Amino acid sequence: MRGLIERSALESENASELGAELRQAIEASNLLRLMAPREVGGLEADPQLLIDVLRELSYYDGSTGWYCGAVMTAGAVAGAFLGERAVDAIFGGAGKARAAGQAAPLGKAERVGDGYRVSGSFSFGSGSPSADWLVGGYVLHADGAPVIGDHGQPQMLIALVPRAKVEFLGNWDVIGLRGTGSYDFKVLEQVVHEDFAFDPMAPRPRRGGALYKMGFMAIPCLTHASFAVGCGRRALDEWAEFARTKPRPPRGLAGESPSLQRDMAHAHGELRAAEAYVRATFAELYDGAERGEIAEDLRLDGRLCASHATRVAAQAAQTAFSSATTTALRQGSRLQRCYRDLQAGAAHFMTGEQSNIELGAVLAGASGAALVF
Repeated sequence: MRGLIERSALESENASELGAELRQAIEASNLLRLMAPREVGGLEADPQLLIDVLRELSYYDGSTGWYCGAVMTAGAVAGAFLGERAVDAIFGGAGKARAAGQAAPLGKAERVGDGYRVSGSFSFGSGSPSADWLVGGYVLHADGAPVIGDHGQPQMLIALVPRAKVEFLGNWDVIGLRGTGSYDFKVLEQVVHEDFAFDPMAPRPRRGGALYKMGFMAIPCLTHASFAVGCGRRALDEWAEFARTKPRPPRGLAGESPSLQRDMAHAHGELRAAEAYVRATFAELYDGAERGEIAEDLRLDGRLCASHATRVAAQAAQTAFSSATTTALRQGSRLQRCYRDLQAGAAHFMTGEQSNIELGAVLAGASGAALVF
């Protein structure tokens, strides 16, 4: 699919979502089945294969890798954690779910009989243009106030609602990951059966094996890390091409500069180390989940390796972009697109500055610090 993805990248950027031909090719492939449990017709791939695939897609185009990661994550969550009524409606035996959205708890839910009344406004619904079901995060309320869970925090639910009861608000005019169609959306007030919701603070996989027992946050951490590594690799390769071909009088080619050589070596070493950290962490998480034993420090590594890979890749792309000067400044530059996509990815709450602060607080033993994974 590389040729189609790379040809479509500029078109996707201009349209703020992936083109119809590319979306159809993705739908026709097995990509969107990779993360879903076998019991719903998915392939339930192991973490190393998932990293390989998402890394490669993100190498071709950051928006395509991010889009596929978002839709695959939604399918994994729906297939593993939702009830039978939801699985029948969302998957229909096809092994892939056309679902996307945002899991941050920006909505409100109230218990109503055997379901929940939900509503709310959300941002950054990556992959939503082709979604039949929209993911949302909701704070559970009773008698007008948030319900406090056993963990001392407001009780949260993640629920999926049908596209017909969602209003899309647009507003995806950004500098990076433009092709992901991460539109704002409003979930209109409606009642969903309890099978369409679950508690992410105490997730219990109803289907599937070790992939879903690693922890609810493990799957999105894996997709974010894979995107960062793939997009970062492409930035370094585009930088190397610039170094080999760009004249820099009087020295010769840009690659003859000792400072460029030093910076490139540092960037390669740091990104390769970040990828190794990601792969080793998810190998250990997967093995631990199979045994039924995951140490708390390993859960921390699951989030930390993703945040670390994102930061390293964004810094490498920034160094490469600055080095390539006016060559990367021009519209259509793949290096520029990698730089912008990684800056956008680094702004995500799961791997951005706030994530590192929260993880650092746990590592430092700060009062009240707690790990969510």
